[in-house]
Amino acid sequence: MYEPKVSEVRTYIVKNPWKKWVFLEIITPDGSIGTGEATVYSAQFSVKERLKDLGDMIIGSNPLEIEKFINRWMLRTFNRSKDLVSIGLMSGIEVASWDLMGKHFGAPVYTFLGGKIRDSIKLYANGWYTSAQKPEDWGRLAGNAVSKGYRALKFDPFGAGSGFLSEDEFNSSKQIIESVHSAVGDKTELLIEGHGRFNRSTALKIAKYLEKFENIGWFEEPVIPEDVEGMSILSRSTSVPIAAGERFITRFDFTRPFQIGALHIAQPDVINTGGLLETKKIAAMAESYNIAVAPHQAEGPINTFITMQLDATLPNLKIQEMFDEFAYPDWAWDIVDNRPEVKNGYEKVSNRPGIGIGIKEKVKEYIAEEQDRDFNLFSEGWEKRGFR
Repeated sequence: MYEPKVSEVRTYIVKNPWKKWVFLEIITPDGSIGTGEATVYSAQFSVKERLKDLGDMIIGSNPLEIEKFINRWMLRTFNRSKDLVSIGLMSGIEVASWDLMGKHFGAPVYTFLGGKIRDSIKLYANGWYTSAQKPEDWGRLAGNAVSKGYRALKFDPFGAGSGFLSEDEFNSSKQIIESVHSAVGDKTELLIEGHGRFNRSTALKIAKYLEKFENIGWFEEPVIPEDVEGMSILSRSTSVPIAAGERFITRFDFTRPFQIGALHIAQPDVINTGGLLETKKIAAMAESYNIAVAPHQAEGPINTFITMQLDATLPNLKIQEMFDEFAYPDWAWDIVDNRPEVKNGYEKVSNRPGIGIGIKEKVKEYIAEEQDRDFNLFSEGWEKRGFR
């Protein structure tokens, strides 16, 4: 019986100009490699350093015993789901274990998650607006995204707003939304991103404004993620669907929102929630409440392929986030050995063994330094994400 042991962990912090990526590999004595991603916004070096505390849990472990690994990790780390750095690292190792398993058995990871129920995944475009300066630019760029075949677009039109919006800020936001709507019409879903910016009264004011449009797919993170009660109030006060979950950690953070009807669409992120197995459990919980799932994916290209493997298996999948075509530097595809196959707004599921992507030697030319900072969602011009 094949019983591999992890003998080494390699990490690569990559200097993507808007959010540094953390790629990792686990290696076994026979030279087998499992690839994962553990990007945690503004904590990338912390994730790498956490290996000094927890590396002994990884080295010598059997990467095929994934449930056992997760349970040991949660017991040992003691803070359980209250430590995103630890959860991010655990997620990266967990996914790398699935990748190694898939390569050993010669099958895509979706095979071990129940098998795929779809060959392609509907996408929504994000990051398509990075060069926008004026409201009319947002409309033009939205039209460009739709011309590529996308029929759903996500964007945050609220600038650096937080808490309340001034009258001028709200008017500016409305101009952006109306410019995008005018450019793409009612047949393209508009997914409005709130980034947890608002208090309850402001979120409700925005939601009531959004009701005038027939094609609003959701209002995402309208209030701070801790305000689950506020989301529940909002979901009962507006016809606009409420989406959230990218900042929820493990299935336990989703329990209360599901119970009180705070969400119409759940958005777990594989890295933030504890890996593929945990996210699969969250999706099953959502299904039991008749809630759709639209996984968050605003990290690197490896997490795109990770999430694709999960999406292929979910009965309640609504749609998948896609930054790759719009907000990655050109060299991103020089450091990995695969690229998403996107056509008419759909992504073809990779059938390669494992997660379907690996790291190339060239990644070493793009290693970040400690002074490289992530963009700040609450600063002017954040939406350009370092691109000009």
